Amino acid sequence: MHFKTLQTGLFISLLVAATTLFGWLIHEYILSIFWATVLAILFYPAYQRLYVYTKERAALASLLTIGFILIVVLVPLFILGSLVVKETVALYTQFAQDDGASSILLIQAQQLLVPLEQFGVDVPTIQNEVLTFAKSFSTQAGNYALEAGRATLQTVIATLLMLYILFFTLRDGKAIILRVQQALPLGNVKEEMLFRRFTAIVRAMFKGTFIIALIQGVLGGILFALVGVQGAALWAFVMGIFALIPAVGPAIVWLPVGLLLLFSGSVWQGVAVLAFGTIVISLVDNLLRPFLVAKDTEMPDVLILLSVLGGLTLFGIAGLIIGPVITAFFLSMWQLFEHDYATELKIHG
Repeated sequence: MHFKTLQTGLFISLLVAATTLFGWLIHEYILSIFWATVLAILFYPAYQRLYVYTKERAALASLLTIGFILIVVLVPLFILGSLVVKETVALYTQFAQDDGASSILLIQAQQLLVPLEQFGVDVPTIQNEVLTFAKSFSTQAGNYALEAGRATLQTVIATLLMLYILFFTLRDGKAIILRVQQALPLGNVKEEMLFRRFTAIVRAMFKGTFIIALIQGVLGGILFALVGVQGAALWAFVMGIFALIPAVGPAIVWLPVGLLLLFSGSVWQGVAVLAFGTIVISLVDNLLRPFLVAKDTEMPDVLILLSVLGGLTLFGIAGLIIGPVITAFFLSMWQLFEHDYATELKIHG
């Protein structure tokens, strides 16, 4: 009996050591594996349709799905990223050179604060803070943009690796899941329920949060371009980011821009931004969410807020997706626990 315990303990120790060493071996490529897994979860329904359409030729269906992902996701992201980097560098250069355009913009922004003097607000101090923040923001944004430019080659390599992994993940998805279920000692019923719940929450999260944020960002960018706001792509990206945060939303961008235009003499542009932002951009979430997300898979706003902020803090811009995916796994595990121990929780609650 003691020998059996020793044998089991030694085997588990070696298993953990082998897994840890393998994880250390591939840790530089974890993000590529992560993105491939997330894309496989999101686009597996499309792969299944293509699998039937191609008469069950898995490799061809996988290639067609990757082509679809390239056209719909990666190429637009690359174009948007290039525009954002270009406009961010231009913004950084503009403030760094302290030219007339940036000075006028800051003066106009500061003028919005003047009416607050009648309420006893120390406007000069706030104006200095606005100036300091604007220059600090532009400098930091410029540094991020320059780093993004230097990382282009590394990003291309990581993307190619991700697509390579994605091909096999789509093609062999069922076999991989079955192999994992056989290896995990949770029981097939629990494992199937966990996987089904996790994928449902991830898909609902992307449809109900990221697609809506993307639409709001695109609408805001088009609006800014039409009224002549410089750096429309950059502001579209910023609005999309803020749209992911339930307590904030894209109004934190279009509202002050609309007021700035209005009070600086660009009346119709300011009215257009404020009206379109209020009537269209702000209502997109309320109109689309019921059609995109079932109530039983919707992630609570407070968890979205915490997961986005936590992801940004730990992982940078990639944390916008990594954070919510971790939260989806957290929710799936606790929902599985509540399901399995429903009777005990009811009795001992």
